[in-house]
Amino acid sequence: MPVPASHSSSVSGFGLSGSGQKEAETIWSVVTGLYAAHAYGDVGRVDERLDPEATIWHSEAEALLLGKGDLDRLRAGRDVAGTGPEVAAYCAHDPLIDVSGHMALVRYWLRVDYVPAADGTPLRPERVRNTAVLRRSSAVWRIVHLHEEVWEAGGMPEPDTGPA
Repeated sequence: MPVPASHSSSVSGFGLSGSGQKEAETIWSVVTGLYAAHAYGDVGRVDERLDPEATIWHSEAEALLLGKGDLDRLRAGRDVAGTGPEVAAYCAHDPLIDVSGHMALVRYWLRVDYVPAADGTPLRPERVRNTAVLRRSSAVWRIVHLHEEVWEAGGMPEPDTGPA
């Protein structure tokens, strides 16, 4: 089982105070909770954080995913194709959050750490740039759009740098 997602519990530096800071922390907890649920393989908890009609530019799909049906098809294809290297942890960090009424925009980095290969070889972490758009409805924030861009591919052995 993957290790739970790690994340920064502090959402500071937004220039917000009082209720604005609390709102930003709540929004960030939706994003980091998505990765914690994913780390545990808890699809239900992942889906609770996504609007059923959410659009996703997923790093594993060329086409824009349009809602839960497309996401479920991607998940089913992943199950058939195999899982690839085992994820050790997700670390969402360095968020920049803007809140305007019932909408929020979150820009952040995600690092995906992998369990070493069977022979003990360390695997390179993946770095992903992300943007999430959230909407508040009935006092609950949900992700309505997620854009992932792999900045540095991971899950493969570190390149051999030669003798020291």
